Amino acid sequence: MFAFATVALLSAPAAPVEAGPRYYFILFGGQSIPFQPRTAHTWATFVKATPAADGTTILEPVTISWLPAELPVRPLKLRPVEGRNRSLEETFAIAARNNARVSMWGPFETDAGRYELAVRQVDALNSGAVRFRSLDSLGRNRSVQHCAHAVTFADPNLQRLRQPVIRVGEPGTSRLADKYVESGAFVGTETHDWLLPALGLDRVAVVRREPGERVPRQWR
Repeated sequence: MFAFATVALLSAPAAPVEAGPRYYFILFGGQSIPFQPRTAHTWATFVKATPAADGTTILEPVTISWLPAELPVRPLKLRPVEGRNRSLEETFAIAARNNARVSMWGPFETDAGRYELAVRQVDALNSGAVRFRSLDSLGRNRSVQHCAHAVTFADPNLQRLRQPVIRVGEPGTSRLADKYVESGAFVGTETHDWLLPALGLDRVAVVRREPGERVPRQWR
């Protein structure tokens, strides 16, 4: 498949030449075909890109992919369970096992503040202080989160966004991408595709989407 870590240093020779670090955001959503609710998932990767003296770019990606420590997801389970934040590689492997179609929004440029919030959110998820539940607390309790809220807690404008579990997967993630646009999370609407091979995303099957694009579920 492809190899990288949730927090790693990578070199990308084709990056834009800029002074100082730049920050990027990629949003993902997927579910099985035919649709099964337990396979619906929303996750995101944030990337800090710093130009190096030798002309390459140092990439520091962090991924928020919040799932139960023991799969599969049980959407109607009322008691919170231990969660585990997965790497991007692990998440694509889970999607493949679920026969999931994966959609991708971005990579969009974002800002340092959102990247730092993502780093802190990953630290919080890895601390053991947060539990997983598909029916979470509608944004009121940070100690219980589902996958979509694990992502939105890393955004200053979307931390209280209500994201009912019925809207996760591709349809809900497309709506969420539109919320990011409305909140001013992105620097323009251009996608920065030079990041894709650097992160191994040119070697996995994804469907490129526009924020707010209607994505129907495939039931059969």
